[in-house]
Amino acid sequence: MGIFNLFSKKTLKSIPLNDFVFDGSNGKDFVNKYISKRVPVLIKGGAKDWELIKKWNKDYISEHMGGYICKVINDSRPAYSKEQTTLKNYFEKFKGYSTLTLDKFDSKRPPLFFNDVEIPNPFFKKNDIERFFFYHSVENAGTLPHIHGDAFNVLQKGVKQWVFYDASPSLNPLGYNLLQESNRKYPVGTHAKNWFKKALPVIGKSGVKVYSCVQEEGDIVYIPNEYCHAVLNKSEVMGIVFETSRR
Repeated sequence: MGIFNLFSKKTLKSIPLNDFVFDGSNGKDFVNKYISKRVPVLIKGGAKDWELIKKWNKDYISEHMGGYICKVINDSRPAYSKEQTTLKNYFEKFKGYSTLTLDKFDSKRPPLFFNDVEIPNPFFKKNDIERFFFYHSVENAGTLPHIHGDAFNVLQKGVKQWVFYDASPSLNPLGYNLLQESNRKYPVGTHAKNWFKKALPVIGKSGVKVYSCVQEEGDIVYIPNEYCHAVLNKSEVMGIVFETSRR
């Protein structure tokens, strides 16, 4: 797996994520090795045959899902953005911005995005999903370090650079403290590209175990519960995230 120059020995010692390639017979291996043990993993090509890979573009989303309310984002703290519009209006009028939907998942009335997601799949079930986030973002934008529940990030378009470390307050207090410090130093209005340049090398020297990967179109990244992660877009990107819980 090629890692960008940021992850050279001179700046950060990171552990490349394993590539998990599903072959139809190793679904239990995925659960045992990664979900049960809280280990992030790159599911290489996990969504390459899903309908969203073939169908989704700005026009398709605007026509079929254009009425969804989304956030208008101009920094790397998307969850805190207060400006909202429809996806159709976002694509028409907000060039150079990013967007994110934040919605609970109703399995009885699934969102229209879900029509293009392969269910069942080896990684999560319909009844596992609690929230979903459709996203679109521009090159050199991204997301600052944050945590949430178990999640599967499906990249439909583009290339994204990721770093991860355990930030569970009970399992890894050092990682948790690093996340809190990052939140103080990089509040609303700041950008992931600056964090990757300035803060990431410092974290690499802290003793916390840092993982990294590059996600490409059709890949799925699994992020365990309370695992801190940050993203830098290497191109324009589009995709969807499913936050899950095992029932």
